[in-house]
Amino acid sequence: MTTLISRIEPQTRAAFAALFRLSWPVIASRVGVMLMALMDTIIVGQHSSAQLGYLTLAQALHWVPALTSMGLLMGVQVKTSHFIGAGDLHRVGAVFQRGIGYALMLGIGFMALLLLGGTHFLGLVVKPDMVAGAHLPLILFACSIPVFLPGQVGSLFLEALGRTRDTLIATLIANALNVALLLLLVPGHVTLFGIHFEGAMGAATATLIARGLQSAGLLIHILRLKETKPFDLLGRQEKDHHGAAEQRHVGYATGAAYFIEVGAFAGMTMFAGHIGEIEVASWTIVLNYASVVFMVPMGLSAGCSVLVGKAFGAGDFAALARMGRVSFISAGAFTTAVVIFTALFAGTISRFYSHDPHLLPNVKMGLLLSCFFFIPDGLQVVAAQALRARRDILAPTVIHYVSYGAIMLPLGFVFSIVFGWGVAGLVWAVVAASLISGTFQTARFLWLDRRAAVMPAA
Repeated sequence: MTTLISRIEPQTRAAFAALFRLSWPVIASRVGVMLMALMDTIIVGQHSSAQLGYLTLAQALHWVPALTSMGLLMGVQVKTSHFIGAGDLHRVGAVFQRGIGYALMLGIGFMALLLLGGTHFLGLVVKPDMVAGAHLPLILFACSIPVFLPGQVGSLFLEALGRTRDTLIATLIANALNVALLLLLVPGHVTLFGIHFEGAMGAATATLIARGLQSAGLLIHILRLKETKPFDLLGRQEKDHHGAAEQRHVGYATGAAYFIEVGAFAGMTMFAGHIGEIEVASWTIVLNYASVVFMVPMGLSAGCSVLVGKAFGAGDFAALARMGRVSFISAGAFTTAVVIFTALFAGTISRFYSHDPHLLPNVKMGLLLSCFFFIPDGLQVVAAQALRARRDILAPTVIHYVSYGAIMLPLGFVFSIVFGWGVAGLVWAVVAASLISGTFQTARFLWLDRRAAVMPAA
């Protein structure tokens, strides 16, 4: 192994080292974000399969605006990286302030939208008894969005500064608090002000409290850092119309891509809810496991975005190409290891989530089929973010819309309901979309590298 590493050219070794140094705390932090949902799923699933179904429907619907907003805020990370790479430090403070303003507007707007129309939308797709069970948890998840998004701005800003461990520590603390609250509230031993907290309701309450405290802690930490003092984050910033426009454009494209992907997956959850409680609970477990796996490539994509963005800002296209390839190799190696692990231990993983004999066969089958999409799914998220960091905004968004909106969602309906394949049909639809997105996103990045390499000669 030492001999193999020594044969890699020094610049490539340095690129791997920079990516891992920046990415591992982001990966752990991203896994921590999903760990909150994972612990919700495990603890509620052990409590009641029916309550897990209610939790899943409420989570799925709230994640559409929440993750879309996270994409809309991605300009904070990209533009901060660009300005630092270009040495325009006087423009960084305005990026942060705009991000906080956008987060509050998005959070309040989407909260109102879910409160006014979320339950009605569920009623159009799933069974009435499941709508009734998901109603109160959905209200709490909706109220958590305005307190969640400012914290995401803080995380993106810290990542662009290279302070990825700070977000990791905040995430670990929030998860510890969430678990403590889950163990207290999910079993149904607490009643306050006439409200009985149990199952999905208890999990949603735990999420609301943990998210609020995490966001507050991150923002206070940022304002107290010596490193951020030159940015004058609370002071009046110079007008920067060009920087603001670019920040919004990155956000529009990323938010649109996140929207179609998470919206399509939410639609798949609604298809499962249309079939029955066992199917929605089984799909929840498969999707939750896949989401935890996905957080590692997403963390790598954040590190890749920062490093590609800085190289782009500095005009170093050789370093930009190198960072893209190193990131693709890293994502591919990790997801290959996941495929092997999942194929060997699918039964054990299933029992980790639930002991319900009605769920286990569906879950195990879904996990085995998921092995077909882990690798392309990991590559597509890294490639898409690398493209955005080099200001190729439109292409990754179009690819996402075609793959997940035009292909996966219709296939999910046809496979799961029309053909009657159930959870297996949903997974096969994800496989098709991931293969298309992963292939075209990666090919697009490599094509741009090749074009950049020949342009000077032209």
